[in-house]
Amino acid sequence: MRMCSVWWITSISTRIVVDTLLAPGQDPRQESRAARILMLSAFWVPWVVCTYLAFAPSPPDAVFRVSDVLLHGFAFSYLTFALGLAHHAKRWVMAVAWMIAYGVAIELVQSFEPERSAEWKDILVDLVGIGIGVVAFRLVGGQIEALVNWLADTVVRWLPSS
Repeated sequence: MRMCSVWWITSISTRIVVDTLLAPGQDPRQESRAARILMLSAFWVPWVVCTYLAFAPSPPDAVFRVSDVLLHGFAFSYLTFALGLAHHAKRWVMAVAWMIAYGVAIELVQSFEPERSAEWKDILVDLVGIGIGVVAFRLVGGQIEALVNWLADTVVRWLPSS
C-alpha cells in the first residue's frame, strides 16, 4: 500500500513538474545533448561498478552486509531501467536479452574464481530484477526521461555561454 502511494506521488509530482516547467510548445521527449550524456552515464557508470564488483576475486566487505539476493535484484532492476533510458529501448527483447547475457556472463566468470561461486539462484534473481526494471520503465520511464531532459536543459541555460 505504501509503495503504491509513493509511486502515485512520484508520478503526479513528476508530471506536474514536466507539464508546468517546460517551455510552451516544447516536446518533453526532445532530447538535449546534456540529457543524453546524463542518461548514458546513468547506465554505463553503474554498469562498470557492478561489473568490477562482480568480477573482483573478493569484493569489499561492505558490499556483503546486504543480502546477495537484494544486490542482484536491485542491480538488475536499476540497470535494466537505466538501459531503457540510455538507449531508448524500443525493442525490449534486445535489452532483456543483453541483460540476461550479462547476468549469465557474471556467473560464468565467477565460476572460475576460487573465492566466488556461480549460482542458479543469482540468475533467477537477475531475471526477476530485469522484469521489475522493464515494468518500471514502462510505467515511469517517459516521465523520468522528460524530467532529465528538463533538468539538463535548465542547468545548461544557467551555465555561462562561451
